[in-house]
Amino acid sequence: MYPKLLTKYVFCVLFISIFCIAASQAKIVEEILVIVNDDVITKTELDERLLKSIEMMRQMQYDEAQLKAEMEKARPELLELMIDEILFTQEAVKKKIQITEDHLLQDIKQFQDQYGSMEAFREALQAEGYTLESFKKDRKRLLLFQILIEQTFGSELRINDEEIKQFYEESMDQSSDESDSVKLKRIFIKFNITAEDKQRAFRKAKDILKQCREGADFREMAMKFSDHKSTKESGGDIGYFVPGMQKHDPNVEKAASQLAVGGISDVIESPGGYDIIKVTDIKGNQVKARRIYIAVNPAPASEKATKEKTESILKELENGADFVEMVRKYSDDPLGKDKDGDWQTVTIDAMSQSLRGAFDSFEEGKVSRPVRTPLGFHIFKVVERIDSKTLEDLTNDEKDQIREFLRQKKLAEKLSEYSRKLREKAYIQKLAED
Repeated sequence: MYPKLLTKYVFCVLFISIFCIAASQAKIVEEILVIVNDDVITKTELDERLLKSIEMMRQMQYDEAQLKAEMEKARPELLELMIDEILFTQEAVKKKIQITEDHLLQDIKQFQDQYGSMEAFREALQAEGYTLESFKKDRKRLLLFQILIEQTFGSELRINDEEIKQFYEESMDQSSDESDSVKLKRIFIKFNITAEDKQRAFRKAKDILKQCREGADFREMAMKFSDHKSTKESGGDIGYFVPGMQKHDPNVEKAASQLAVGGISDVIESPGGYDIIKVTDIKGNQVKARRIYIAVNPAPASEKATKEKTESILKELENGADFVEMVRKYSDDPLGKDKDGDWQTVTIDAMSQSLRGAFDSFEEGKVSRPVRTPLGFHIFKVVERIDSKTLEDLTNDEKDQIREFLRQKKLAEKLSEYSRKLREKAYIQKLAED
């Protein structure tokens, strides 16, 4: 597990790279925003690039408020990046760097082969807002850019083992003990869910479905009624997924594959509750949807009894009872019982907030307070704490990922300085938008 610092840096570099390598569409003689030597950037180009960026963020499950804020910030930044693209391309031409048609076609074929046929490839391009010709122009620009980088910086971008060691050790010093992992055992006491409890949740789901089909705003209904905490605030948005890949419950994905854009499913039985989904977009084989999840909750008296039983078990543990014996005696998890309650080994910083908050300490032998989920109550015990990886523990693949991250970081610094020098010699005139 990499420290948080590395994750943040990687995301930033990848985000900048996405902007840098995406290219503008064919120029239209209309409102010009910037003149860069003998080239121009138009309002249409900037708007089209922003739309692509918005779609990328939607696929990363940004909500609409986040999208609006990011786009307001991104517009001037993206314009500056487009100026750099033109300057770098002009510099490549000056240095007589060329991409042959055969080289370009071979590069495009690698993408086509991933989709199996030209028709599927064209559909994928269309879903991302490209034609084949505009994609070829983008790839040619990127190939020119890659050769320019190699010729200009060359060995300056090589990352040696000492740099990897220094970065990793500094990152580990800045990260907390939360990068450690803990091996847990679990006692699970399930709720006594009755047929009446299920009927109550089903009737609620049917009523919500009726309102949605009569015109109620699906997003608002999800924010008001959904029991799915991680998507509730975004109006139930679960982003893009490919049905059949089991990113979500199989019944949900199957229903999504049978709906057109705007279609709303019937009530779908899911683990611990019921789902209603609405398809909001389809791109090739990818489906985007929102969900309203209604949990099957036990009757208050049943939940109270389950909680009291769990607290009684916890009291026995605090008085010295053996955890494994308590698993065998009380746990409602049949698979866990056979393994003496063995559960998962997880990094502390990857735990849910409710689980982390249930522990006063993650030292070996510590037992959590009861943790409630839609299915019942859980008690966990730390049976082993595993220190974060040292550099020697890393695999070659993990070291290569750090090497590439450091290379991209160094490249960003080099390009920033290179851009400054090119701008000093260039004619750049910015025109106000109407």
